[in-house]
Amino acid sequence: MNEKQTKLLIILAVTAGGVLLISNLAATKLWSFYGIAVDGGIVLFPISYILGDVIMELYGRKISRVIIWQSLAINLLAVVTFWLVGKLPEHSGWGLQKSYQDILGFAPRIIFASLTAYLVSQLLNNLVFEKIKKETAEQKLWLRTLGSSMVARLFDTIIFETIAFYGVLSIGQFGQQAVFAYGAGMILEVLLTPLTYLVVEIFRRYGEFKNDALA
Repeated sequence: MNEKQTKLLIILAVTAGGVLLISNLAATKLWSFYGIAVDGGIVLFPISYILGDVIMELYGRKISRVIIWQSLAINLLAVVTFWLVGKLPEHSGWGLQKSYQDILGFAPRIIFASLTAYLVSQLLNNLVFEKIKKETAEQKLWLRTLGSSMVARLFDTIIFETIAFYGVLSIGQFGQQAVFAYGAGMILEVLLTPLTYLVVEIFRRYGEFKNDALA
């Protein structure tokens, strides 16, 4: 791995961990899409799949796994930190303890749901991505990205929605949100496929990558 490839890897790794954390915090808000309850994480979380695909395409499964586990560790640290801070005695002049608990007090459940879904779906995404790449070589990047996401997102949606919102939403709202989350996520990824191609091409040229992933 040359210096340029190392720099690009650092950028991708830090961004992946940051996107996951920000998405988890945003997911504590439910907003209404024509009456369907949708968590705020959907605004940014699809980017995590694109980042994962770019890392897989350029660096391979071994490096991708390291980034997945490191992102998981960063978010677990956030869970512990929010919980500990919430337990600290409130200052008499602050008066926002309830607001903190209402938002970040719910964050551990959201983050636990997200991390469980993230770990399973990303590892599965990488597995499917790698299998498709063995069949397509360097051709049909769109097939690798979308094919792996179709499978991974299904597990991601089921796991996340069940842990995060089962019992919080009615059965009808729960079903609507799950279907919307999966469908919207896939639509966004399809729309962002040209961006994935562009990022891979720019990174490949700048980093002077060979025809195959590094690992």
